[in-house]
Amino acid sequence: MVNKSLPKSGRRIEFTASNEVRDVLKQLARTEDLKFSPSNRRLAVAGYAKNSIVVFDVKISSASSGERVVLTDYVEITSSSLRLPHGLSFINEDTLILANRGGEAPILKVPPSGGSDKRFVVTALQTIRRDENHLLNSPGSVAVSRINPNLYEVLICNNYADQVTRHILEGQEQFSLNSNEIFLSKGLSIPDGVAVSEDRRWIAISNHSHHCIFLYQNTPRLNKHSEPDGILRNINYPHGARFTSDGNFLLVADAGSPYVNVYAKDGDGWKGRRNPFSVFRVLDESVYLRGRHNPQEGGPKGIDIDQKMNVLAVTCEQQPLAFFDLAKILKKREIPWDWRKRTLFWRLEWIRDDLRRRRGWK
Repeated sequence: MVNKSLPKSGRRIEFTASNEVRDVLKQLARTEDLKFSPSNRRLAVAGYAKNSIVVFDVKISSASSGERVVLTDYVEITSSSLRLPHGLSFINEDTLILANRGGEAPILKVPPSGGSDKRFVVTALQTIRRDENHLLNSPGSVAVSRINPNLYEVLICNNYADQVTRHILEGQEQFSLNSNEIFLSKGLSIPDGVAVSEDRRWIAISNHSHHCIFLYQNTPRLNKHSEPDGILRNINYPHGARFTSDGNFLLVADAGSPYVNVYAKDGDGWKGRRNPFSVFRVLDESVYLRGRHNPQEGGPKGIDIDQKMNVLAVTCEQQPLAFFDLAKILKKREIPWDWRKRTLFWRLEWIRDDLRRRRGWK
């Protein structure tokens, strides 16, 4: 019989938190994305169903027994600018940008923690809007990379417009929008996750309906007509994606399975087609099945990696927050037999769905 529980190899980190923090986690309902702040001292989680963002204070430490994670405090943010927050990213330690499925991408200041007040209503500092100038349409995920101390590149996946837009922000407090453009679109069908490598050389886009990840070499020639330089295969419905800080691995959450796929680059880049280097289960079968309302759901949604490459954080509706020892995940190449069997079933589903699309069937 196939073991469908989480691996018993010590890779899961049982985090420590007060009852108050755990109560907040239980109340999050449907979540979609999460992100560590640049210092790793805060962890933001998008509360999609509640139109709120919860930002936890987090302490990560190493011991001989493994990694330790403690959630020490939190603040909860609501705003009239939050309309189904699906993706998020830190611009700096105290500033977030949100991708709202409801239509826009506001920039919000994160209140300080440590006080008796835990819940804050905030007003957007700036908003990338759904209009002819800003080009947004169903934004679902966002990645920010720093060009210089006063300039930021923002990539936003517009899920149902099948395109990625690029926005340049200037400033450190209020932020001004310098430019907006449709950046990537060829071959994309529901781009549902975006990641930029630490050195800004590579961009990864989760290509949801085509069951793969497109990888682009980030050169001045890159544009909406560009073909991907690399394609990562054998993932059911890719969602959140993150590069490790050294750029050697890309981890992708599979919203249609209980796994996170790990891909490894070869040589100096990500060109060509490749299969997972390793596959890691992050949900027990019973938890996975509780969220499996359709073939595209049930699995992990948001993932992130701390800067030191010690901890992988994962979120989804049925498991709002879980942590795993990343070093142990990357140490051993492992492709579970259960995952191999599932991929055969997925491929049959993909062929059927493709035929239906070609013939105009629902």
